[in-house]
Amino acid sequence: MNCSPSIVRAARPEDENELWSLFRLMHSEAALYPLCEPKVQDYLRRVLYPETIPPDDTGPRGIIGVIGSPARLEAAIMLVLGSVWYSSAITLMDALNFVHPEFRASNHAKALIAYSKTMTDEIRKVDVNFQMLIGIVSTKRTQAKIRLFRRQMVEAGAVFIYPTPAGYEPAEVR
Repeated sequence: MNCSPSIVRAARPEDENELWSLFRLMHSEAALYPLCEPKVQDYLRRVLYPETIPPDDTGPRGIIGVIGSPARLEAAIMLVLGSVWYSSAITLMDALNFVHPEFRASNHAKALIAYSKTMTDEIRKVDVNFQMLIGIVSTKRTQAKIRLFRRQMVEAGAVFIYPTPAGYEPAEVR
């Protein structure tokens, strides 16, 4: 299959159907929890149509970067603004970072990470303390993902789950 250049653009409303295709594929590959379509739709609505959010609404906001055309998205990253439980400092967190299996031999994964870093740097122009938290929550194919992330950013911990999920593939990364 022909691959688009690894250039990330901001998602637009016309990407919504293809975003759903990527979300469902990602969920079938790596999700730890059941898919709640109304919750995903709410996030999509808030990110793709921010003008519909009332000014006093304190719910999630964010951005989605995509690679490909609205007719065929090849990769996406959704970044949401939020805070860790012990602080009121706002940070950018990834909710989705996914490359369609047909395009994994590309540079799309690196481009998505670079896009998230660029978005963070833009915010840092007005808030020098702003940070991004991005990670891997998966039980499959984690070794290569961890190595990729380590080449792009510094590590700040790990994630563990109990009990062991069905289909778990251990990640022994050195």
